[in-house]
This record gives sequence, structure tokens and C-alpha cells, in this order.
Amino acid sequence: MAGRCAWVVAMMLVPAVAQAVDVPSAESLAKMLDLMEQRALYRESVDWTLVRADIAGAHGDPARVRAVLDAAIQRSSKGHGRWVAAGSVQLPAQLNAVPGAGATAGRGGLPATLDRRLGWVAVDRFSSTLASTPAEQARQSVQRAVALQQRLRDADSSPRCGWIVDLRNNSGGNMWPMLLGVEPLLRIPGDGIQVLGMLRGAGPNVPWESHDGTLMAKGRPMLGFGQPGYRLREPGGPVAVLLGERTASSGEATALAFRGRPDTRSFGAPTAGFATSNSSIRLPDGTLFLLTDTLMADRNGVGDGGPIVPDQVTEGEAATLAAAHRWLLSQPGCVAQAKAAPRAG
Repeated sequence: MAGRCAWVVAMMLVPAVAQAVDVPSAESLAKMLDLMEQRALYRESVDWTLVRADIAGAHGDPARVRAVLDAAIQRSSKGHGRWVAAGSVQLPAQLNAVPGAGATAGRGGLPATLDRRLGWVAVDRFSSTLASTPAEQARQSVQRAVALQQRLRDADSSPRCGWIVDLRNNSGGNMWPMLLGVEPLLRIPGDGIQVLGMLRGAGPNVPWESHDGTLMAKGRPMLGFGQPGYRLREPGGPVAVLLGERTASSGEATALAFRGRPDTRSFGAPTAGFATSNSSIRLPDGTLFLLTDTLMADRNGVGDGGPIVPDQVTEGEAATLAAAHRWLLSQPGCVAQAKAAPRAG
């Protein structure tokens, strides 16, 4: 396959409406159609003979060609794939911020109701600049992972009996910095190489593996620090994961990485339903095609590409936070810490 192809998981995408209609070159268009017909996850939902006939019948009209192309991408990816025209700097975020998020912020930007025994980390969407070189994109990804681990380090400055991971505003992008950033929470004490999740396609499942500071897939490194990452003071504690309708794609990948982890429970609303993976393919004309070709699954191989339903469905920010608090504070570590608190003074 010509061009550079690397796994990325893009944010929820819908066909763009551009003022000036861009279309791929004839060679790139033919390549995209072949790729979708052969590899797209939902390729059987499209009549590819009819698509080619419709494009030929457009007689080079850019608007008509683009409309047929976008419809084919939409149907064969269920809205997750995308063709990115030349000159695009960054994949656009299609999802807005969580309504009311931060409205109850207290110390350090954390929710005002957050119990001081609990740690908190919000993992938001991230994608590197498309115009950058691969080396620069990798540097940006490592920087995001470093920033997330620094948040954990800061929050871990005093004993924590449990953690909250907020994914409600994570509409996707590149999943590797997210997974590497929260690896200290994902890591199970005593285990060496750990499976965090996997991709499911036509062939064997491809696990996402944590190698103590480096994430691997199919035997090759996807992102790493070159050394072990941060280790929590009390590793393996309970984790509450907050989900919502704006949790999409890489946000859903991060949610799946926590599913199946011991002492972990999710709260909130079902996610957007873009738990699929895109291959990033550079086309002959230099444009980028995000081809949706695999499903994302948890460490046990469970995943169907649809919405992830929380373990406990809650409605609204206050109810979600309250439910997460109740569960965490009922766990043995938090109960023991509460009993010991009077004697510590």
C-alpha cells in the first residue's frame, strides 16, 4: 500500500460542508474507493458499483463528486471516517464541551464537591498538528502524555484512596498519548507486560500492550518515554470512570482500557458510539484518508464498536459525581483511611 499508514483513532467526524468544494485527485479517489470496498468496517452496507457509476455520472462536477464520496465514507464508517483535504492543519473537533463542566469547580479547577481523599484527572481530546513532520507529531504526543502524568503526580502528592478519571469531554483524536498518560492508573501491580485493550478486524485481534513506559501494538512501539513512567504512591486503587454522550472514539478507547481493570466502575451516560479505529493513509495527491477498518475492544476482547454503556447510568453532572463518590468512598481503602483519620491528628 502506497503512502504512510499508521494507526490513529480520530474524533467523531461528520462530512464537512466547505465553502470551496475540494476533491481528491482522480488517482487518489480511485485508491480511496478501492480501500473502502476492500477494508472499510461497514463496506457491505454500500453498493460500490453504484457509487462508481454515480461518480462517473457527475462528469467532474466537484460538488457532486464530493457529495457521493462523503456519502460512501459516511455509510462505510458509520460517520467515523473522513477525507482530509490538503492544507488542513488539524483534525477539527466536532463535539462541544460538556454542558456545565467546570461550573462547580473548586480547588485547583477540581469539582468543589470532590472529597480530598480522592484524586482527579480529566483526559480531554488531543490530536497533533497534521502539517507537522512525523517526528514533530510524535513529540507533541509525548508532551501530552507527560502533561497527563504530571497531573497524576501533582494529585498524588497526598494519600489517595481512589481516583476519578473524567472522559466526558473527550471527543477523540490520538489515543496513544491518552493511554500513556493514564498508564499509572491502568497498571495492575505485579504484572509485567499488560494488555490494555485491542483492535478487532478481519484477522487476529491486535492487543494494545503496556511495557512500563512504552505502548506496543503488533510488536512495534506506538508511543513511549524511553524509560518507565510515573508510579503511584498507592498503585492499584479503585478508579471511577466518568462517561457521557460526548465521549467518542479515542475517548471510548480510553474507557475500554479501564473496562476489565480490577476495582474499576464507570458512571454517567452511554458514549457516542464511535468505538472504531481509523488507519491514517496518505494518498498520492498528499491528502489524508482516515479509513475506518477495525473495532476497538477491551482487554478481554469485548467490544462491538457501538456506544459504551456505563456500569451505572446516571443523569446530569451532579448525579454522576455523587454516584462515583459514593462508590469510591465505600471501597476498603477509603473506609480504612476514614477510620484512621481521627487517630492521625
